Amino acid sequence: MTKTPAISVVLCAHNPRLAHLHATLEGLRQQLLPLDDWELILIDNLSQEPLADLCDISWHPQGRIVIESTLGLAHARRRGYQEARGALIVHSDDDNILAPDYLGTAWQIHLKFPQLGCFGGQIEPRFDRAPRTELERSFGGERRVPHDVWSNILDDNRTMPWGCGMCLRHKVIKNYLAQVAADPRRLILGRTGNRFITGEDIDLNYVAVRAGYATGLFSALRLIHLIPPERMTEAHIVRYRAGNAYSMIILWFLHTGNIAVPQPSFAGGLMFWLRVWTRMTSHERRTELAMRRARHDAVRDLNQWGWIKT
Repeated sequence: MTKTPAISVVLCAHNPRLAHLHATLEGLRQQLLPLDDWELILIDNLSQEPLADLCDISWHPQGRIVIESTLGLAHARRRGYQEARGALIVHSDDDNILAPDYLGTAWQIHLKFPQLGCFGGQIEPRFDRAPRTELERSFGGERRVPHDVWSNILDDNRTMPWGCGMCLRHKVIKNYLAQVAADPRRLILGRTGNRFITGEDIDLNYVAVRAGYATGLFSALRLIHLIPPERMTEAHIVRYRAGNAYSMIILWFLHTGNIAVPQPSFAGGLMFWLRVWTRMTSHERRTELAMRRARHDAVRDLNQWGWIKT
């Protein structure tokens, strides 16, 4: 009988770039942690071509492909969590390569720091096409962690891990699943096809802290994020950051019942526009204005959906 794995790797994919997915799977195949100690759950989230026909995970004795028929990253990850048997759940997106010691190091951190509910590490971009400018290079989403940090502050960006490579204690996942069952609106968060909504990973950070755990980042955890040319455009990054701004309003409302969009005074509004037009680059200006519109769109949608009690 196969022993219960210590770690469950949950890998979600929807119409992935095959070269990236194969590189991701090869990175998992190269993990130094023995295969008996972890399982691989590949969630096929309504890909046009079934992933079972496109990739082979037969090398893993505890690997399986599971189909999630409701489109959306939050739905796909929830299905992965429901399937997971490990005490530690590790996210692996379909476009990142975990360092060979990633799973082993994550398990040691899990054992050494029982106060941590979720944690992550360093993210290094690898561009399919070399960046032509420093602005393009900045679109890679690099995250450096010069030293280990952790915090039990609810919204501490300095210590909160992001989706790829995120490691989650099973008790946090259990709390998350119970909360989503009680309030399925949480499943609106996360990418759905071409819809730019994020926040499903921040949601998990909030769940961890509210359950009495801390969040942390560790320099020993390293992964490569594969960046295709279409994500190296200003239009993409502006759209992404606007989607993130929109999502944070929705997420904060779902957790607190409050709207986190301040209403500036006349003087405050004047100072905002002066800063936008006199102190920002054209890229910063486009990003700031897109994020501002997105926050107001989020409030509008909350009203239209009838979520705000008037």
